Amino acid sequence: MGNNLVGEKTIAFSIAQEILTTSVNIPTIPANGTKIIAIVRQPSDQINIPHFIKLVESDPGLFTRILQLANSPFYTEIEKIVSLRVAITRIGLVEIINSVCLYFFQKMLPKFPDLDGFSYDNFWSHSWACAVANRRLGHPNLEMGILPGELYMTGMLHGVGKLLMAIHYPNEFSLCLKKARDLKLPLHQVEKDVFGTTDALVASNVLKSWNLPDNVCEGVAFHQMPELAPPEHVIIAGLTQFAYVITGMSGLGCSGDGVEMDLPSTYFGQLPKLKISKPEVQKKLVQEILDSLKGKAESVATRPQESAVQGNGSKKAKNLNSLTASNQAKPKKKGVFEWVKSLWS
Repeated sequence: MGNNLVGEKTIAFSIAQEILTTSVNIPTIPANGTKIIAIVRQPSDQINIPHFIKLVESDPGLFTRILQLANSPFYTEIEKIVSLRVAITRIGLVEIINSVCLYFFQKMLPKFPDLDGFSYDNFWSHSWACAVANRRLGHPNLEMGILPGELYMTGMLHGVGKLLMAIHYPNEFSLCLKKARDLKLPLHQVEKDVFGTTDALVASNVLKSWNLPDNVCEGVAFHQMPELAPPEHVIIAGLTQFAYVITGMSGLGCSGDGVEMDLPSTYFGQLPKLKISKPEVQKKLVQEILDSLKGKAESVATRPQESAVQGNGSKKAKNLNSLTASNQAKPKKKGVFEWVKSLWS
């Protein structure tokens, strides 16, 4: 298995280099990017708020997006907000920082044409949901010792390799999606047959070229196979895998997988001594995350045909229906996820 991994990493490096040097522009991190990433990684109680406000206000597009979020009916319908300080008070610092992270990376990365079973909108829906779930797994009560901000960033970027493959190798990647559906297999397993490596290993090399933190790069690289991660990165890879599975339960977005993994089958699900592995803890945790996603996505539902392409379509549709059913009987207001979705529409 070690030799296989060496080969897969070598191929991933070659593919990443090809992607980074082709005519399709994969940009470098902009001047304010390093500062934004550093803030996202920090515990919220250690963030220099005046510095953060100055950074956001220096980017007119980002500042406008945050004010749009603050003035959305999801939060309140009182007087209009025009100040970032007041927006932080209304929304909360963590929510704004999460939104900054989402906007920053979504703005950086190029779009790809929709493929059969894999759309641009649903890619970002899934990435956002995985980021939200992953941040929750960094809460001190789970005793995992990873910064929530690093988990959020890793969850958001876990699927960047799929976006890159869809742009640069649309025919081969479409074949992977179809084969995963038809054979009911995890997408990364099919990718090994077609490309000789996985989208996650390719993504990790691109993220390293941006000088992102090692923990984020390796968490992305090994979220499909945490047991193979370097020892110092096993936890973030395992938590991201855990968040990925919970995201699949939500029915939000599209992963491209032809089959779903359950939590007991995950890396941490098989380590019974951990708090996160206990069934009663998992049950409460999953419900809390799904409720959180429901609250933020109450006015947006993944279309049934786009849920079905992920493998267990009927199961995903039922999960999504359970998230949105309570809202279908009443007029829907625009929520935060509709604002989030507008970033990539």
